[in-house]
Amino acid sequence: MIKKYSSIYWILISIIVLIVIVGSIKLLDAKIAVIVMHFLQSFHKFHKITEDIPDLLVYLVSLGTIIMWSIYLYRSHEKIHDLKMKFLKLAATTLPTAFLLKLFFQFMFGRTHTRLFVQANQPLRFNWFHGIGIGCFPSGHMTVFTAFGVAIWIYYPHYRRPVLITLLILGAALIATDYHFLSDVIAGAYLGVIITYFLWNGFKRKDDKS
Repeated sequence: MIKKYSSIYWILISIIVLIVIVGSIKLLDAKIAVIVMHFLQSFHKFHKITEDIPDLLVYLVSLGTIIMWSIYLYRSHEKIHDLKMKFLKLAATTLPTAFLLKLFFQFMFGRTHTRLFVQANQPLRFNWFHGIGIGCFPSGHMTVFTAFGVAIWIYYPHYRRPVLITLLILGAALIATDYHFLSDVIAGAYLGVIITYFLWNGFKRKDDKS
């Protein structure tokens, strides 16, 4: 389990993350994306493979949500109340919540997709509320998997290191295949953290009152 943090703590952390994200947007995103694309283009087969990776996120979220809620409802019917039930409830809630919020924010920010920037020479900008089909900020994969990872982090501390390593590898892979800018990954990771933390906090308050 983790401890609760005050509103001031989250405000300060959010300010720091915002500064890091803005710094990345201004100084690093374009440079890293161009370097990565040059590297990918020098390995034609690898470049082709990375271009054809299907986006299965909506299917993974749907399947994971259905499976976890089904297990939760079955165990609830059997009147089983343990740590696993709390994890299932949190994880099954945070997956669709994270997915829907990433859709909203990608639409809201409407940021030029990485490959449109490096391959189609489209300007790198935020086209507010015009992000359908091109929005990449924040990274949806990073948001969803971080949200799920934080649920594991909260209830199963002995898995924290594998969770952290997996998320770091995922973030690096998203950047290394030019599917996302660095700031997309940072924003997605932070969004995933706060989604799960505040859902957990809400569930915990409800449980404490009952």
